[in-house]
Amino acid sequence: MKLMRDSYGLKIIELWPQNIPGGGNDEENERYETRDVAGAAKLLKERGIEVACVTLGFWAAPMCFAIGGSARYTEALKGAVDAAVTLGAKLVNTYNVGIPLSIWGDAVKPAAEYAASKGVVITIENEAHDDSALPANVAAVCARVNSAGLRTLFDPCNYYHAGVEPFPGAYEGVKKHIGYVHLKGGCLYDASIAGVHKGSNMRESTRDFIGYVPLPETTFNVEAIVRALKRDGYTGYVALEPHVQTAEVLEFYKQEIPFIQALLVD
Repeated sequence: MKLMRDSYGLKIIELWPQNIPGGGNDEENERYETRDVAGAAKLLKERGIEVACVTLGFWAAPMCFAIGGSARYTEALKGAVDAAVTLGAKLVNTYNVGIPLSIWGDAVKPAAEYAASKGVVITIENEAHDDSALPANVAAVCARVNSAGLRTLFDPCNYYHAGVEPFPGAYEGVKKHIGYVHLKGGCLYDASIAGVHKGSNMRESTRDFIGYVPLPETTFNVEAIVRALKRDGYTGYVALEPHVQTAEVLEFYKQEIPFIQALLVD
């Protein structure tokens, strides 16, 4: 299992289209085709930074479907795969953002086959407020597409945000489809508790909100999750993803990196 870190420096990163010069209109800003991917690859290589994953912009799916239907989303995914190849990444992460997973899967299948031919895997990230919130839905779409080019990103905190037990429940439901992992700490937000960062509402609740905390303080069993990943032979990347303002990220990393390192060697 590879942790995206180099002590407290940054050596392996996840890249978004907004991180690369270029873009244009709202849809182009969610995609890679109009961005200087080759220039970014050259710059990163000069600085000794590797790219583990390129992520298609969060709003890419609904924008593409609204403008040109499923074929346009397939095209955007293929563009992200090409960007991944140029950047030396083996993963393309994406979201369905309200597109029913049955329809989403039909659009992804040709892109997944294209990705597999390039040695790249597309992952769908589970999010709290759409069909991907339920592990059974994620497992079903991976099985339906049935391609080496599609797997799921496993984010236990996002499952918690959706009101789903991250472990063992969600993990057991999707473990054979996991191709990438995000780890961040979460809890129910309580304004009276210092150091908890307020996020969006919990799924199907207008009263309760997710709170973000460092991984050692998370409400779900992250230790058991890491042990299970090791036990089950996961060899991919684990990305630390604190949902806090930029100025606070390093403070989270100072707690999270030693915590995860200890689990990896346990």
